[in-house]
Amino acid sequence: MNISTLATLQSIVLLSWIPIFWVVFKKARRSKRTQNQIVDALDREGLRDWHRIYISRTPFFRKRLKFTAYETRGILVNLPDAVRLIAEWPSGERIDQIFPKRSMHLRWHGNSGIASANLHWMAIGSTDNPLMLSADTGFNAIQSREATADLCRRMDPDFRLPDIAKSEFALEKNPASLIIVTAFFLLLAFALIDGKFLNKYEWLRTGSTSWLLMPGMQIFMLLALPVYWWLSKSKVPARESLTLSTLIAVALSLAYIPALKRVDQLLSAEGPQSYAYRLGDYGSLTPVSDGPPNIDYKNRKEYWNQFEENSIHQFNLVHGPLGMWQLDHSELEKKMQQFYEQRRKNKQ
Repeated sequence: MNISTLATLQSIVLLSWIPIFWVVFKKARRSKRTQNQIVDALDREGLRDWHRIYISRTPFFRKRLKFTAYETRGILVNLPDAVRLIAEWPSGERIDQIFPKRSMHLRWHGNSGIASANLHWMAIGSTDNPLMLSADTGFNAIQSREATADLCRRMDPDFRLPDIAKSEFALEKNPASLIIVTAFFLLLAFALIDGKFLNKYEWLRTGSTSWLLMPGMQIFMLLALPVYWWLSKSKVPARESLTLSTLIAVALSLAYIPALKRVDQLLSAEGPQSYAYRLGDYGSLTPVSDGPPNIDYKNRKEYWNQFEENSIHQFNLVHGPLGMWQLDHSELEKKMQQFYEQRRKNKQ
């Protein structure tokens, strides 16, 4: 599979998301319109202590794969002795349910897994088949914990919220999340420091080594799935687990090429070798003997114009078992820098 084929597959995947986004948009707009109609009706009734909520029945809530985090939008009316839930399910069925406060069985569920869909939830009603509620915070899911916890307090001032509902999750206090955060920064530091500053070798990419570029971001996102599973099992909330597993995938994708270069250098049986190159037009250089790839210095053609065409120049390259050709251009870069500095001085 070549790079163009991979790009085509990526485009197909991206296009396949368009109908999904359309379905989500239509559902969100329809549920928002219904929610606003309920608000208008409550205003006519003279009720003021109401709150916008997301609401899901238990079977929908437990689904891991779903287009939206909630089944529908609704309104919670906080009455003196009861809580009233008003909503319309996607099927068109209307609910208007009363839960007496003395027996509403309020429980904090939080953001405990992928089914929570990045929101914080509470359960109300029977323990076997409760309704799941979350404060409607629009597009700002970051405020979900605080807004849902405040709603719990308004519904039942005596309800004892767990500590995890009272403050944001501390990454440094959980061993699993601390390990992932540490690994993220180590990978990021390696990708930046070794990839940009310490490693003096540049990879001369050829068609025969294009397969090394194929493990793109999609592959590393798949590798993030076991990280997410491990974090969730280690009692890291779903939102933090999702964020950390995504960050580790990004860090792996950034460190991938610098790591490949180092591995190929270390496994090279011969180490750095000197190869003769013949200078062509505009800074293009071709190897005198078969094997090494061409070297393109067309962006520095002013430097190469000082040499005669067909002149021979030596370059140090490393060729390892992965098939990568890596050029040591550290000394040449110094000469080029001196050349261009002198060129600027001559122009002054």
